[in-house]
Amino acid sequence: PLSPRMTSNRDIFQMTIAVRGKKNKREYFKIYYGDEDNDIRVIDVDPDTQQLILLVREPPREFKTYKMNEKTGLYDIEVTRKTPSLSRKYLLGMDETHLFISELPQEGAINKIKEAHKILKPEYIIKSEKDNRRIKRQGEWFFIPVSTEEQELIEKNENFIEKKVPIGRTVQGNVHTADELLILEDKTYVNCKIRHIEHKTLKLRGWFRVLKNTEVQNRIGVIAWID
Repeated sequence: PLSPRMTSNRDIFQMTIAVRGKKNKREYFKIYYGDEDNDIRVIDVDPDTQQLILLVREPPREFKTYKMNEKTGLYDIEVTRKTPSLSRKYLLGMDETHLFISELPQEGAINKIKEAHKILKPEYIIKSEKDNRRIKRQGEWFFIPVSTEEQELIEKNENFIEKKVPIGRTVQGNVHTADELLILEDKTYVNCKIRHIEHKTLKLRGWFRVLKNTEVQNRIGVIAWID
């Protein structure tokens, strides 16, 4: 059995993406089952996309984990949390060339890979797809071509464009960086190249609005444990 990480409670389910090897690095999923009464099972598999849905059901349990101290840069601030009482589902597998883990929203009965892909799309993305707009994606971020009105607004605010900055904020993992980024009325717009260490560089021709997928953001300790 695997040793639990970053928590004081050995009974809770934990999962991470680990790497083995120095020269030829290889990613793999590392899972700590926790208590033997935990219900952990695969409910759907898609060999074509190399993805699956994992169901996790366990009773609420209190545990302690640690968050980073911004002053010292060390994970030395103890935090007491609790696992959720509801069952959780995760979409995990391969995205381009790297493994990923995404906690699915609670809304609706998600039991198939296709259903998971659909629920991770914001409503605006689904509508834009129906309108045949050329939507692009890199990881958890979607990019939609701007409208004529948005383009005019961007041109009026060119002085506020930032260069080579991260898109959004991330709790863990590597950031996606945009060559050009502009935030207007709580909407984010990007242009040129979007870079991320685990994805092929995305080349945008013109300005695109940015939207994040709908994966669960309120992560507990089990999901903070993702390399």
